[in-house]
Amino acid sequence: MTDSRKAGQDWDRSASAVVRDIIHGWDPYGLLDLGAPDDEFDSEIAAVVAQIPSIRSENDAVDAVSEVFSSAFDPELFGTENCRSVGSELYRTLADKNLLDPS
Repeated sequence: MTDSRKAGQDWDRSASAVVRDIIHGWDPYGLLDLGAPDDEFDSEIAAVVAQIPSIRSENDAVDAVSEVFSSAFDPELFGTENCRSVGSELYRTLADKNLLDPS
């Protein structure tokens, strides 16, 4: 395996773990608390991870979460204001773990 491929896989695992932890902590609708399986939000987590390369600011992270959850669930419940705290947490955590593109 090449170094760049391994680095890409490491980034994928790290980014996915960060997004998973934050989304599971947020637990929209309280589904995980009600006993839903751990993979309940896997497609939404993957969709947010796919948007990380375009995240350059806290507002970008908020928009990414809002867009993903609005398209998967009720758009009225997942507007940017309702996703502000989770998006802000996502941005800070990704930045702290050096998972954002610095350019």
